[in-house]
Amino acid sequence: MSDSPQNTTDVWEKLGWLWNALFYIAILISSAFMLLDDDLNAPLWIGLLLTAILVLWNWLGLRLTFKGRGAWDKHIRPRFIVIMGDVVLWYVLLTISPAFYFVLFGFGLIFYLLPIPYAAVAALSIMMGVIYDQVADNTAGLSLTDPLIWILGFTGVVAVAMGVWISAIVGQSTRRRDLINQLEQTQAELVASEHRSGILEERQRLAREIHDTLTQGFTSIVMHLEAADQALSGDPDTLKKHMDRAKETARNSLDQARRVVHDLRPDLLEQFSLPDALKRVTDRWSETTDIKATTTITGDLIPLHPNIEVILLRVAQESLNNIHKHARATSVQLTVSYMGDVVILDVKDNGIGLNNAPKSPLSGGYGLRAMRERVKHYGGSVELESDPGEGTTVVVTIPLSD
Repeated sequence: MSDSPQNTTDVWEKLGWLWNALFYIAILISSAFMLLDDDLNAPLWIGLLLTAILVLWNWLGLRLTFKGRGAWDKHIRPRFIVIMGDVVLWYVLLTISPAFYFVLFGFGLIFYLLPIPYAAVAALSIMMGVIYDQVADNTAGLSLTDPLIWILGFTGVVAVAMGVWISAIVGQSTRRRDLINQLEQTQAELVASEHRSGILEERQRLAREIHDTLTQGFTSIVMHLEAADQALSGDPDTLKKHMDRAKETARNSLDQARRVVHDLRPDLLEQFSLPDALKRVTDRWSETTDIKATTTITGDLIPLHPNIEVILLRVAQESLNNIHKHARATSVQLTVSYMGDVVILDVKDNGIGLNNAPKSPLSGGYGLRAMRERVKHYGGSVELESDPGEGTTVVVTIPLSD
C-alpha cells in the first residue's frame, strides 16, 4: 500500500464531458433541421447567429466558472447564470423554429452542473417555456382541459424527480468517496506514526546498548590509562596491571560493539532462512559445548517479518548460551512450530532447572527482560517452565497477522 491516500474520481465526474457533448450535438441537429425548415419566423441568418451565440455562451461561460476550481460544490451561482442564459437563448431560437425542441434532449446537463434546488428551477423554467410556446401557437389559449398541458407538466415533474434521485445517488457516492479518502489518510498517518515510533524505539534501544556497553568500557579504559600514567615513573608493576586491564577492557568493548552492530541484522538471516539459520546455530553450539542439541521444525513454513526472525534467532542464541553457563545439561531440544496464526519457539534442556541454578542474570545484554520487551512489541510472550532436576524450557509465542 502506498503511504499517501489516492484521490479517486467518480464515474459521473469522468463522464461529465458526455453531457456537454450531447448538448452541443442536440444544438447541431436542431440547426440542421432549421436549415431545412422553409417556414421560419425570422431570417435564417438571425437563427444561425443566435445558435452561435448559444454555443459560445455555454462553452465560454462554463470554462470560466470551472477555471482553476475543482470543487463541484463551489461557485454554483455563476453556473446557474450560464444555464439560465442557455434557457433564454434556446427559447428565443424555439420561437424562430420548432426544430430546437430537439435541444431538450441535451438539457440533461443541468442536473450534472447544478445542485437540485438550482437544477429544479432551471428544469421548471424550460417546461414553462415549452408550455408557453404551445399555448402561444394554440388559438384557443390556455386551457386546463388541454391534455398537452398536463403531459408537459407531468414530464417536467418527472424530470425533476429523476434529477433528485440521480443527485441523491451522486451525493451518496461523493460522501462515500470522501469517507474512503479520510480512512486512507488516517491509515497512512497511522503507518507513518508507527514507522516513526519504531525508529524512535530502535534509537532508544541502541542508546541503551551503547550506554550499557561501550560507554562504560571507554570510561574504564580512561580510568586505567590515567592510573597507568600516574604509575609511569615509579611503579612498573602497577603500570603493567593497569595497561593489561585497559587492553582487556578495550577488547571486551570491541566485542560488545560488534555485537550491537550484529544485532541489527544477523549475517545468518541474510544468507539462510530462519529454520536453516537455527539449525546452523544449534549445530555449531553443540560442536563447541559437546552438548547434544537437535532442531525440529513443525508446521507449514510461512514468511515472517524480518524483525520477528531476528528475535527468534536471538532468543535461541541467548537460551543456548545460558544453558551452557548454568543448566549443566547433556541434551537440548529446540523446536519451532508454525501454527497458522502463531509461531512458537521452544528451547528445552534436561539440566538442573531454575531453582537449582546459581542466581545469575542472563548474559550478554539480551537477557530475559530484553527478550520479553522485544517479543511483547509484536504482541508475543516469553514463558519459563522449569521443575527441579527436570530441566528448563523457554517458550516464546508470537502471533502472526497479515
